[in-house]
Amino acid sequence: MQTEYIYIIMKIIAINGSPRKEGNSARLLQKWVDGFIYLHPETEVEWVNLYSLKYTGCRSRFACKRKEGKFYGQCPIKDDIHDLIEKVYDADAVAVAAPIYFGDLGAYTKAFLERALFSRTSYRLHHDSLAKKPVPVTMIYSMNCPREMAEEHHYPMVWEGEEWYIANAFRYPVKRVVAYNTYQFNNYDDYEMEMFKEEDKRRYRDEHFAADQEAAYYAGIDTAEHSEVNKM
Repeated sequence: MQTEYIYIIMKIIAINGSPRKEGNSARLLQKWVDGFIYLHPETEVEWVNLYSLKYTGCRSRFACKRKEGKFYGQCPIKDDIHDLIEKVYDADAVAVAAPIYFGDLGAYTKAFLERALFSRTSYRLHHDSLAKKPVPVTMIYSMNCPREMAEEHHYPMVWEGEEWYIANAFRYPVKRVVAYNTYQFNNYDDYEMEMFKEEDKRRYRDEHFAADQEAAYYAGIDTAEHSEVNKM
């Protein structure tokens, strides 16, 4: 008797919120993708570089909140992320990698999430999500800031607040991967960097960035495992 195998085709979206297409954020994001497709080799991957798109943040039109309106639960702004917002809610999993500027997400990532979250978040008493199904989201943060400085300035509290809204809109707990004290330049002598020593940054990268990438990889595997359960 021949055994029949049923292959589940997964669709994931990897969003790079960094202006660098091959920088730390992109490398961590690729590891997340690698981890996901390790369990699901036939996964369809859509890679998005936000800095290649033209769009704005929310314009406060409230069309997404108008009762029985044409755009209730959807963002009405027709620009480069209009279709992307719809795609992320139809995906089996999403990862967003972004550099941290001044303790928070960069402007492009912030604007994208602003639009994506507000259109699906209702003004009902419990902020019920209007998303049709749960979608696992992984947030990947990379920053020049060392861990001690980030914690001293309460960066994680900022991320937790944003992740609450992401989890609420996507109806699924957010997974977080963080890379601190990243190596930014090939030659630190070319830049005003009195606060940082190139040899110290390089040493930290050599000792820690592989572990950061590994964390992203296993986050992808873990996401794939849970996404498969959601789809069955």
